Amino acid sequence: MAPGWRPAWLALLPRLLLILCAALIARAWLGPVWAWAVAAVGSIFIVLAQTRQLIALAVWLQAPETAGFPDAGGLWGEVFIRLSRRLRADAKAVETASADLSSFREAIQALPEGIVLLDAGQQIRWCNHAAKAHLGIRLPNDAGAIVGQLVRAPGFAEYLRHPDGIAPFVLQPQAARARVYELRVVPFGERNKILLSFDVTDAKRVEAMRSDFVANVSHELRTPLTVVAGFLEHFGNDGAMSGEERQHFARLMTDQTSRMLSLIDDLLTLSRLESEDAPASEERIDMDAMLARLSSDGESLSGGRHHITARAGGPGLRGNWKELHSAFGNLVSNAIRYTPEGGSVHIGWNGTFSVRDSGVGVSAEHLPRLTERFYRADRGRSRDTGGTGLGLAIVKHVLLRHQAALHIESQPGAGSTFSAEFPAWRLAE
Repeated sequence: MAPGWRPAWLALLPRLLLILCAALIARAWLGPVWAWAVAAVGSIFIVLAQTRQLIALAVWLQAPETAGFPDAGGLWGEVFIRLSRRLRADAKAVETASADLSSFREAIQALPEGIVLLDAGQQIRWCNHAAKAHLGIRLPNDAGAIVGQLVRAPGFAEYLRHPDGIAPFVLQPQAARARVYELRVVPFGERNKILLSFDVTDAKRVEAMRSDFVANVSHELRTPLTVVAGFLEHFGNDGAMSGEERQHFARLMTDQTSRMLSLIDDLLTLSRLESEDAPASEERIDMDAMLARLSSDGESLSGGRHHITARAGGPGLRGNWKELHSAFGNLVSNAIRYTPEGGSVHIGWNGTFSVRDSGVGVSAEHLPRLTERFYRADRGRSRDTGGTGLGLAIVKHVLLRHQAALHIESQPGAGSTFSAEFPAWRLAE
């Protein structure tokens, strides 16, 4: 018996001593029969009192939160007090555990990775929101369903039976071919499993873009290198060509070499822009001088084949002169390259930089992808005009570094307008 209960048991002694004294008095005055009768009545009284307290305890335990606290003293009072403390402690512990469990469930629900709890029979016990979106599970309707019957993909059932701890299972649902998921199985408990799903669409897209980038660079370099190599082979045969042919081939090799150098320069520029978050230095740019420089560069590139105009009528601009001149120059050179001879190119500034041309224009389906590296709406025409396919990608990154947005309006045969809109805080009087 715990030491704390001894005072409570001692509270019964006065009643027991009282009954004993009454019995002894009855024996002395009335005889032993009356002594036993008094002892019996006293015992019955104690039993009835204890029964009453037991009934009160039973009633209180049925609803301790709402029922009134039993009024008792002595041993039963100690029992009620200790039970009340224990119940309050247990209720607080349950409340804390419930709050922790709720917080844990909310955290699991917020995870971007899907989580599905499976039993030994591969039946679904629970899943979070991401798993519902990835695998099409609908709770509570699908609770208890075999996951292999819901996720129908060749090889998935075999993967569940013999999961690979290294290589995941790649899933591309029929209803959402644009998304790609990786599935992994983790043992849980004795025979249970956890099915994890990861959305790897962006990673796959980046991997495809990287592969396309390498292929495009290789292709862009292979063409001029093949030309140069072929001409060099002819140069090796001293008597195979005349001096005029040699000069012609030398000019072609010079053009191809310049194209390769331009491509490498653009690649280095794009790599630097992507690796830095902001321009290295900024200054107040005189846009009148900027447009005069762009107009002069455009005239040199056009060689008098186009009508080029420039008009500046707005505030100055805060930014990096070299980067902005490169971006604006790319827009001007593109306009000249894609505008037939005799066409017009207008360069404007009124708080927004714009280049408008009367060129061939671009179809609407190509507009969202024009700033992708090496993307060309007309590949043959782009190569004929000497473009590297990186100009608009450079423009996009320069404008992003200056918190500006590029807007493109174009129609086939009606020309194009490229506009760069800057935030107000970059505009200076």
